[in-house]
Amino acid sequence: MDDKKLMEIDQYIGTLSDSEQQIIGQFRKTIAENDSAVSESFEKFMSNPNAISFNEQGVFKYGLTLAKNYISFHSLVMYANPQLMAELKLKLPKAKFQKGCINFKTLDEFPISVLTEHIQNSSKIDFRPMINRYLKKK
Repeated sequence: MDDKKLMEIDQYIGTLSDSEQQIIGQFRKTIAENDSAVSESFEKFMSNPNAISFNEQGVFKYGLTLAKNYISFHSLVMYANPQLMAELKLKLPKAKFQKGCINFKTLDEFPISVLTEHIQNSSKIDFRPMINRYLKKK
C-alpha cells in the first residue's frame, strides 16, 4: 500500500474512540497476517465513505466499517460460502449477522481468535471465481 493510503487510514483511525481504534487495529493486523493475498486500501464501500478494504487482485474480499453504534466486518468469502457463515453464527452468538457482514460492538462479541480462524479458512478458499465474476461485470 502506498504511503498516501496508509496516511488516510491512520488519519481516519485517529478520529475514532480508543476502543474502536483497538478493535480496528487488531482486525487489520489479523487479516494482514493471515491472508497474504490481500492488500489494504481506504475507500468508499456501499454507503460508507470510510471503509478499510482488503482486496485480492483488486477485488473486495474483506472490509471494516463503522456505524454509529457498532463495527461491521464484511466478508465476501463468507457471503459466497454459507457454511462459513453458519460456523461463525455458532461461534458469535452475540453478534448481529446480515448477508455478508457481522455487526458487533466489542471483542467479546467477536473475539480475535474467531476472526483469525475465519481468515485462515477463507484464505484457503479459491477466490478466483469471485474475481472472475467481478472482472466480467466491468
